[in-house]
Amino acid sequence: MQSGNIAFNSPSPINIDDSAKVELRLDLHQSPTELAKSITAPGTVETDAIKVSNRMTAHLSGPDFDITANTPETQAVSGNEPTTWSWTIKPKSAGQHSLYLNLDADFLLDGAVTPRTIRTFGRTINVTVTTSQRFADFAKGNWQWLWATILVPVAGWLWKRRHRNASADVT
Repeated sequence: MQSGNIAFNSPSPINIDDSAKVELRLDLHQSPTELAKSITAPGTVETDAIKVSNRMTAHLSGPDFDITANTPETQAVSGNEPTTWSWTIKPKSAGQHSLYLNLDADFLLDGAVTPRTIRTFGRTINVTVTTSQRFADFAKGNWQWLWATILVPVAGWLWKRRHRNASADVT
């Protein structure tokens, strides 16, 4: 196996209605600093040295996110240019959630492709929810109770006001 470097971003805190991009780059020759500069997605960029085969699989997972791969997960690794993977993530709920980045090296062993896990990365991403989003989510889930809470007092106030005015007209 050859040695290579990777760089990837951990997205900045995002709103629950927004999505973010996670980008991973692998190169056999570029330094970690050069690779880090090539990451275009926002967030904290991290680097590491790994062992590399000529075919690698990168997989991003996290139960609290909808994750869409923008590139094939299994790719050939070139000695001439970086290999890039990217994903779009959208949080399912608010709070602190983890994403897991797995890199597997695929080998030909006895004529069959055999994956070997190189390393697993786990990072916590803070998903923020604004006050208006919280209220909107609460209102969507409890609209029938909110109507009752608002209409009953307003109806009582109108009824009381009408009866008070009617009593004043009689006297």
